Formats: sequence, C-alpha cells, structure tokens
Amino acid sequence: MDEALDRYPPPAHAAFPVRSGNLVEPLVDGAVAFERIASAVELATTSVWVCVAFLEVEARFPGGRGTFLELMDSAAKRGIDVRVLVWHPEGHSVGAADVFPGDRTSAELLAARGTRWNVRWDAVGQNCQHQKVWLVDAGTPDAVAFVGGINITRGSMAGRDHAQPDPSLGFAPGERYSNIHDVHCRLQGPCVADVHDNFVMRWNGASERDRLHGSWSGDQPDGRTDDLVEWRPAEVPLSAGATTAQIQRSVLPGLYDELPDGENAVREQYLSAIAGARDYIYIEDQVLLSRVVLVALREALDRGVLVVASVPGDPMPELAAARSHPGIAAGYEALAALGAYDGFCLSAPAVRREWGVEEVYVHAKTAVVDDMWATIGSTNLVFSSFQGDTEMNVSFWDPAGDDGVAWALRVRQVDEQGGFDSSGMDGRSALARLIEVARANAAVRAAGGSWGGFACAIDPTGWAT
Repeated sequence: MDEALDRYPPPAHAAFPVRSGNLVEPLVDGAVAFERIASAVELATTSVWVCVAFLEVEARFPGGRGTFLELMDSAAKRGIDVRVLVWHPEGHSVGAADVFPGDRTSAELLAARGTRWNVRWDAVGQNCQHQKVWLVDAGTPDAVAFVGGINITRGSMAGRDHAQPDPSLGFAPGERYSNIHDVHCRLQGPCVADVHDNFVMRWNGASERDRLHGSWSGDQPDGRTDDLVEWRPAEVPLSAGATTAQIQRSVLPGLYDELPDGENAVREQYLSAIAGARDYIYIEDQVLLSRVVLVALREALDRGVLVVASVPGDPMPELAAARSHPGIAAGYEALAALGAYDGFCLSAPAVRREWGVEEVYVHAKTAVVDDMWATIGSTNLVFSSFQGDTEMNVSFWDPAGDDGVAWALRVRQVDEQGGFDSSGMDGRSALARLIEVARANAAVRAAGGSWGGFACAIDPTGWAT
C-alpha cells in the first residue's frame, strides 16, 4: 500500500485524511446503484440524508419501487430522520425539468403530498451544488454512504445492457439523456465519518435555509428546519474492509464557515495520479475539457502510457455553445492534440437499433490508473467542476499486483464497453484490446453494420462541436 500511496500521492490540501479499513463497492449503471441505494433506505433504522443535484420527480426506482419522493415518504413514516439537501439553481437552470428549486412550485408540491420530512436548498451562485450523496444511519456502527455521479432521473435508471428505453418513459428514439451510463459506489468504514461531516457542514450552512421557500418541514408551520447541532460524528466508524480511501471535494472558498479556504482536492488528486501512471489510464467522464488534465495526459502519452477516455458521443449542447470561452477553447485544443498519439483513444458508447444508432450517454466521472488507484464521484474534468461546482469523490488505492477494488472497477468498466472478458488480462493489455475493439467498432459503424460491446472510437478534434 505504501507503494501505491507513493506513486499516486493523495492531495496535500485535502480536508479529510486518507483512511484505511474501508469497504468500497463500485456500483456501475443506475439500475444496479439505485437497487442497492433504495434497499439501504428501506432498511434504515435511524436516518436517511441525501444531497441532490438533479431530480426528475417522476423518475421511478428499479424493482417496482416508486419515485424519490415516495421513497422518502416511506422512510419518514417509519420514524426515520429524513433530510434532503437540494441544489437551488440560480440563472440558466431555473425552470429545467430535472431541477427541484427552492421556490413556490416545489413548496406547493410538497404541501400537496403532505410531506413530513425535511428539505433545505443550497445555492452556489451560477455554479452547481453537484454532490450526489446518500448517507444511511449516520453516526451508527452500521452507517453506509453512497457517493458518485448518478442523478435521480429516468434515463439514469439504465442497466448494464443499456437496452432501448421503455416507451412508457416518454423518450423519443435516441433522445439525449434517455440511456445513461453512470457510476456510484457503496462505502462503509472510517471514510463514512467524512461523508457525514460534509453533510452536516452543508446542511447547517445551506444558503437558502432562512429564505422564503428555502426550507421545508412538515412539522413546522413556517417550514423552518433545525440545524444538526449534535449530529457531528462522535467517533470514526470501525474498519469494514481492506481498502485505503479518501473523501475528496471541490468547494469554493467562503461558502461554509468550517471550510473558509475551500477545497480543491479532486483536481490535485487527478494530476497526481496521472503523473504517476506507468501502464495505463482509463477515464469515463461527461466533460473532458480541463486543459491542465489534458496536458498531463499528453505527458503520460509521451511516457508510453496508454490512455482511453470514454465520453458521450452526443454531449450536452452547452459545451459547443461555450467554445468561445477561453477556458473551454483551451480544453478543446489540448484534447485535439491527443489525437496525434497512437496510444490514445477517445471512445463513445453506442448501439445500433432498428431505427438507427443510439448514443449511450456517458455521465460517469471515474478514472482508474494501473489497477492501483481509482476514483468515483461527481467531478467532471473541466475547470468549472474544480473551481466552481461543489463536488465529492472517493479515491482509493490498492497494493501492486493485488486484485483489489481498482482492478475490479477497471474490469467492470472495460468489459461493459469492450464486450469482452478482461479479468484475466493485466491492465495495459486490457486497454490495448479495448482500443482495438473501439477502432474496429468505429469502422463497422461507418459501414452501416452492428458491433459488439459499446465502445466506438471517435475523432477528438470533432468532439462536442
């Protein structure tokens, strides 16, 4: 483990420590993740606390369960302390179908439902409170957290096979965000104390808590909710596994009293891990436009490291619209430069349907390096996620040669994208094979045929244009 920590050192300025003794279980794709999350909520004995970024109130959980609001209602009826911290958007996202702002409309919806649990809204100017975190039975020996990038939307409930969405969901064929690939993880052990601490900091410091419609409580006539004064973790949870991990965040300075200087640990960790890479780097990310990260990837390619990045083939249109922004433009230039390297592959998952080609939307924010380090979280690889949005990742380290959690995540992701079994391959061989598959699939796709797996190589110079 010392070798892994030395090769991919943790951030010097992270607020939380590196902790051993964790259980980290990657949950790839929403059908898997939300099954585990909903089951944990149904088994909760004391509390359910959730950080929500994007929410479609009509999205239904797998296994015949209901909506998010219904899941919270059920927990509250059992006497569980339910607190939901929701992003209050300011600016361009107001009124979008997948946000739940602190306004009269949301208050009327909760009132009509007879909602008995507590909600606070939290804003961060024109940026996003982007953490997607669930914490069940906080402060108890059985506390469990779920950290990752999956939003509560209809398209996020997709399974590993990324079958064509059910027509009853109301999507048009090939509609963007209708078939989403994403990743969360289940976490137990000492790091759960840090997830707990983050929630208390944000709940108590939520920007809208004292404003009209910025807080909801079914038990108080004025809607006011109480602070979590006595809820900070009294002790670190006992060891629950063998994984060394760290909770890392992006938080702007000045947002919260407990973190006056903010935190930029996710960016620091990405650069550290890329600099330490020897064999391969595998990335899945919705937005791959951080110039500093892309320059670091180019330096890794110069060292002979293989790099595969899986991105959405039909990315969010805001990216193309922002090409004139200096930061975004620099990212596009740095990404295009990677196309000159044979060891680099930009890949986008897709599947042929009867009506044409459906792009599987990559919303994941993960990376694996050399089967020894990995991260799962909410942070996109773009400057606004590092220095604007509020984010949370879990990074973890495994000993060299150990078939640990980083190895398992690499196998799970590569196998899904490539359509082959990489469990018997070392990481570099698996990435080399994935590059071959993605390039072959691109050729088959261009010829009008069907392909195996999902990965299709795309030209980095033309992405998100």
